[in-house]
Amino acid sequence: MKKWQKTIISLASIFTLAACGAQEGAADAADSTTVTSNAETETTVTIEDARGSVEVPKDPENVAVLDFGHLDTLIALGKQDAVTGTATDNMPAYLADKADQFENVGTLKEPNVEALANLAPELIIISNRLLDFAEQLEEIAPVVVLSVDYSDYWGSVQKNITTLGVIFDEEEAAEEAIVTLNEEIESVKAKTAGISEKTLTLLLNDGSMSAFSTGSRFGFIYETLGFTPVDAAIEDSTHGQSVGYEGLLEINPQILFVIDRTAALGTASDENAALLENDFVYQTDAYKNNKIINLSSDLWYLSGGGIESIHLMIEEIAMGDQ
Repeated sequence: MKKWQKTIISLASIFTLAACGAQEGAADAADSTTVTSNAETETTVTIEDARGSVEVPKDPENVAVLDFGHLDTLIALGKQDAVTGTATDNMPAYLADKADQFENVGTLKEPNVEALANLAPELIIISNRLLDFAEQLEEIAPVVVLSVDYSDYWGSVQKNITTLGVIFDEEEAAEEAIVTLNEEIESVKAKTAGISEKTLTLLLNDGSMSAFSTGSRFGFIYETLGFTPVDAAIEDSTHGQSVGYEGLLEINPQILFVIDRTAALGTASDENAALLENDFVYQTDAYKNNKIINLSSDLWYLSGGGIESIHLMIEEIAMGDQ
C-alpha cells in the first residue's frame, strides 16, 4: 500500500521547547525514587524497584542486562563497558551493531541461567518480562527489576532512568537526559495540540490485528505525546483488543499507527503485509487521508523505555514514516 508512508509532522518545524516543564519532569522523577547509600562501605546503594527495596553494588563493572530499554539507557549514560551480557539474538536495529560486544545470556522472556552463572555478574537488571525468574537469578547475583507502568508510562520511564543513574553514579547525566527528553516531548505536544484527528495503534501478528489506545503498552502516543484517541473503548490489556476488518472500519481512525510484531521477531509475514490491503481499510479516514503510519516494529515492540529508544520513538512519531 503506497499510502502508508506519509509524514504527519515535520520534526524540522518543531521548535518550541518547554524547558521549565522539562526541568519539573526530571525533578519529579528523581523524587519518586528512594535511594540511600550504605554509609559503612559506600560500595552499595539501596534503591526501590518493582519488588521493593534492594541493595545492589554501586557503579558495578560486570552487569547483565536483559531489557533493551535499560541497555540503551546505560549506553547513553556512558556505561556500555560495564555491560558484559545481554540478549544478543534479535536485537533491535538501533542496537544491533553492538551485539558482538556482549555475551549472549538469554532472551527477553527466558534467561540462560548457565550462561549467566558463567558470566558471574555483579548485578542483573531485568524488566517485568522476566519477573518470574527473579528469585532464581538472585542465586547468581543481586537482581533489579525495573518495570514500566502502562498507566503512567513516561513517569515510570523517568523513574527507571533516575534509578539507573543512581546505581551507576551518573545521577547528573540521567537528569540531563530526562530534561532533554521532556523538551522533545513538549515540542511534539505543541504540534499535536493542533491535531484533532482521532488516532489508533494497530499491532499486526501472524495475520491478525490487535488495537491499542490509552492505558496500553503504546499509550505513550496518547498520554505523553498528545495524540487524540479514537472514541471507541479499546481494551487496555497487554495484548490489545482483537479487531477484524469490519471492526476497524467501524472504529474508523483518522490516523493509524501500525506495528508489525512478526517482523519485530525477525520473520517476514505475507499475511501481515496483506492485512491492510483490502476494501475495508481503504474506506477508513486514515487511508483516505494518507495517514497510515508504519512504525519501526523492533523499536516499539522489543524495546522502548530507555533514553535512546524513547528519543527514537519521539522522533519517529514526530516525523512519520518516510
